[in-house]
Amino acid sequence: MTKPNFFIVGKPKSGTTALHHMLNQHPDVFMSPVKEPNHFARDAIEAAERRNRGFRGLPYKKREDYLKLFADSQDQKVVGESSTAYMLSREAAAQIEAFNPDAKILMILREPVDFLYSLHHQLLRSGNENEGDFRKALLLEEDRKRGRKIPRSASDPANLFYSEQAKYCEQVQRYLDAFGRSNVKVLLYDDFRDDNLAVYREVLAFLEVDTNFKPELLEINRNKDVRYVKLANWLIYHGERKKGSIKQVAPSWIVKPTAATLSSVFFKKVPRERLDPGLRQELFVQCKPEVQRLSELLQVDLVARWGYENFDAAVAAERGHH
Repeated sequence: MTKPNFFIVGKPKSGTTALHHMLNQHPDVFMSPVKEPNHFARDAIEAAERRNRGFRGLPYKKREDYLKLFADSQDQKVVGESSTAYMLSREAAAQIEAFNPDAKILMILREPVDFLYSLHHQLLRSGNENEGDFRKALLLEEDRKRGRKIPRSASDPANLFYSEQAKYCEQVQRYLDAFGRSNVKVLLYDDFRDDNLAVYREVLAFLEVDTNFKPELLEINRNKDVRYVKLANWLIYHGERKKGSIKQVAPSWIVKPTAATLSSVFFKKVPRERLDPGLRQELFVQCKPEVQRLSELLQVDLVARWGYENFDAAVAAERGHH
């Protein structure tokens, strides 16, 4: 069977879905038809298995099932998959290296405060989070590390440890140690957002395939807010326990006539509300040391790129008025 030789490992909410689909259009690239198989995130898989009795996130645990995802590839030079769980996982880098030590690794990094805020929205949508207030969700981390106040519908509680999610340096370092800098490509989300075709060509060059191919641009993962957090969590939890969809436990007035009805009940497409400036300031202060270390690791001035210098000046000016 064909073995993948390319892995998009993270991070979530950073453009990985769009890049996955853009790459899959290239004639020399085959990307798994299933995004997020998570096969090499053994720690996350085992945590989900313990917590959910095997009902969530486990369809590609077995190697033979995982390799079937690539059965339709036809001698493309690049065969890949995208699993953003690989970035947070402490085992995935070593697992991938053992599987294919010559693999190429790609990750997209987003300014950490914006990333965490966006991640919180995604976790609400997926039923992994049940605290709709971002500040309160952040404050729950210590309790959750002790096994308390974790939503029953959460597949892996580690996803809710927001401070761990933002430890970019150790996550990047694991892949640099395993594969070397020449086989690891680190992109910045803002570059991809501002000029995705230019970044796409950069990725094609990294993969050593034709850089002149132009993909169809797709709008992926538009922001949605959860209307009824507790009800959505209840349905997801009980639906998963029946090894089916939430349609099996949802009232008939919700699920008829189509699945689109169900989505419209729980989710609304809206521009994301701006993060509270006071909380943003607090998080910038907390994240700046990590951003400084990441700048040194990647040899890119992310303090300036992500606005941490301007932020310091704004804070100093504000203090001068008091």
